[in-house]
Amino acid sequence: MARLQSAIASYRLKPDEEGLETVQLWLDIVANRSQLLGGGEVWPFIRAVPEREATVAQLRRAIATAQPMIERLGEPAVADRLLTLLGDLNPRLTRLASASYSSGNDLITADIEHLAQLHWIFSGVLITLLLCCAVLIATLMVHNRLVRNANREVNALVQDLTRTGRQLATAKEQAQDAMGEVQQQYRALRLRDAELNVQNARFDAALNNMSQALCMFSAERRLIVCNTRFIELFGLDEDFGGPGATMDSLFAAMVAGGRFEASVLAAVRLAQEALLADARPGTFFREGADGRALAVSHQPMADGGWVATYEDITDRRRVEARITFMAHHDVLTGLPNRLLFRERMDEALAVRRSGEDSLALLFLDLDHFKNVNDTLGHPVGDALLREVARRLRACVREGDLVARLGGDEFAILQGPTRQPEDAAALAQRLVEVVCAPYELSGYRALVGVSIGIALAGTRGQDPATATDQGFASSVDQLLKNADMALYRAKAAGRRTWRFFEHSMEAELQERLAMEADLREALPLNQLEVWYQPIFGLAANRLSGFEALLRWRHPTRGMVSPGIFIEIMEEIGLIEVVGRWVLEQATREANTWPAPLKVAVNLSPLQFRAPDVAATVLQVVQASGLAPQRLELEITESALLQADGGVAEILAAFRNTGIRTSLDDFGTRYSSLSYLRSFPFDKIKIDQSFVREMATRHDCLAIVNSVAHLANQLGMATTAEGWRPRRSCMRCARPAAPRRRATTSASRRRRRSCGGGSRSRAGRRPS
Repeated sequence: MARLQSAIASYRLKPDEEGLETVQLWLDIVANRSQLLGGGEVWPFIRAVPEREATVAQLRRAIATAQPMIERLGEPAVADRLLTLLGDLNPRLTRLASASYSSGNDLITADIEHLAQLHWIFSGVLITLLLCCAVLIATLMVHNRLVRNANREVNALVQDLTRTGRQLATAKEQAQDAMGEVQQQYRALRLRDAELNVQNARFDAALNNMSQALCMFSAERRLIVCNTRFIELFGLDEDFGGPGATMDSLFAAMVAGGRFEASVLAAVRLAQEALLADARPGTFFREGADGRALAVSHQPMADGGWVATYEDITDRRRVEARITFMAHHDVLTGLPNRLLFRERMDEALAVRRSGEDSLALLFLDLDHFKNVNDTLGHPVGDALLREVARRLRACVREGDLVARLGGDEFAILQGPTRQPEDAAALAQRLVEVVCAPYELSGYRALVGVSIGIALAGTRGQDPATATDQGFASSVDQLLKNADMALYRAKAAGRRTWRFFEHSMEAELQERLAMEADLREALPLNQLEVWYQPIFGLAANRLSGFEALLRWRHPTRGMVSPGIFIEIMEEIGLIEVVGRWVLEQATREANTWPAPLKVAVNLSPLQFRAPDVAATVLQVVQASGLAPQRLELEITESALLQADGGVAEILAAFRNTGIRTSLDDFGTRYSSLSYLRSFPFDKIKIDQSFVREMATRHDCLAIVNSVAHLANQLGMATTAEGWRPRRSCMRCARPAAPRRRATTSASRRRRRSCGGGSRSRAGRRPS
């Protein structure tokens, strides 16, 4: 109560939330303590005196009155009224405490007196026991004296009898010695019998609980013992002979049991006879035409007999066969899979002799199979794959290998024949057969097939020049050639086939074509600048846009920046295109209302130019955009190339008011020393973390940690990628004041080389 009053007094002097919580805490403690006064051993003490009962009742009323006053404790004079209310209880509570102490002392005094009485009672009992012991000792001494007298009389009689019984004593000693030896032998026999019983019980338990059937034969070829599993395995009758039965009669009973074919049992006996003749152990199995398999483990014994175990491994053999089949075959079509196909190719190339007709590898890829899956469903797609597999089997010769490599890809290994004529004929037949319509579950489906053909062998040529002639001499080269030929077939319009040719370097040609198109992209107005909004969560408004380079090719369509940016860097176009993007972005941003900013990515190669800072400043000045509204995004790759010049360039940007940000932080090297060594204004967290922030706690922790770190370093944070608003708010803290949105916001783009501005809504390409 005193602490409660002290807390109220403290709150009256300095009212705050913490003081109010302290007052409430002590009031709860006093209320709980008051509940103890109404039960247990305390209540009789309280009820004994009406004044005490009245004190407890007044205390409870005061607590009930004080509870609503706590909520209004901040109001004037409430604290004083509460102190007055509680202060009235102090005298009564003091008297109650004093009475309780006095009552406690009285109880303690009564307990001490009771303990003293018990002490004297137990002392009297102890003295009585000591007296009884003394009486008992005296009685025993008298008894011993009588015993000694009797003993002397007995000794006299014994001396008389000794003289008469010496002859009998000698005979008795001899009889006792003989009896001792008999008893010792009897005990040894009983112990050995018990040990044998235990061993026999253990042996029987182990023998009859074995998973294998066991039998033991003597050197005379007679059965010594067999377990229960042996009888069950071979279906033997109870009267099959048991121990002592000959080997011939036992095998006859096993055949009569009908559990295994007679040929299997005959083969097992023949194998055991061979092991007996050589006196050697062995393990083998025999399998019948019905698929039942019996495994045998034969072990000879030193006395000429033997012990053998038998196990029905039919299920195991089936499971092993199934596992082996599944490991090397496609479950859906039953065709060999990629692993088995590769093994067979290795074997075929290993046994092929030089100068022999060549092998042919055909890669098949179904055209428009995805349309069947998407429109008719996966069950129909699976049925289509099974039917394709059946048609492929029907088209090849015996000895050719058909495999499913995965998805809608198949392969055929054609055995040594006249090449390339036979491979071309097979490919033409496959195109005709596979492209025929399919009737599947009431649906009519049409797919095509593209085939790439590669030949293995030298056709009499020098192996060193085989590859130049279009022939492969290794499995890897053969697979690679077939894949490139398949690519050519698809590029040729599908539903056709192509042989691999030495000039068929599709990737290189594509790369060269891409480079040539890129060199013409800027002059032909194919490059575009798109603008992605950056939304500030703290201010809950649009804060700017990021400029994104896009390539709209007349034939390729929209080409991914992940493809052409790297090529631009390698062929040296990135500096020219980068300046063009900067010019377009700053010119466009100058038309936006302030303070909207624009963010532009700078390639690491642009930092190699000695005048990159001057170039950027020149472009900004020419556009009329305030430097404070430009933000340059720099990847960690640029920092890795730092030789002391990057820091100066970044410092020059900052001195002119241009902001810089570290792009895609956390995806590559993410050295924290960058944040200390280079003067960045912002950190951009990669979208790979933000995208899964709502479902993965580790991504959320990374985003929040980076945002907090940036905040402590005085940097802003941009979380890249779109999430629902509730997920956005997870990083909308002071440490992460800015976040990019990539959907549900308009994306502005500007046509290259003077095109007008227009708006486009949609999602950012993946």
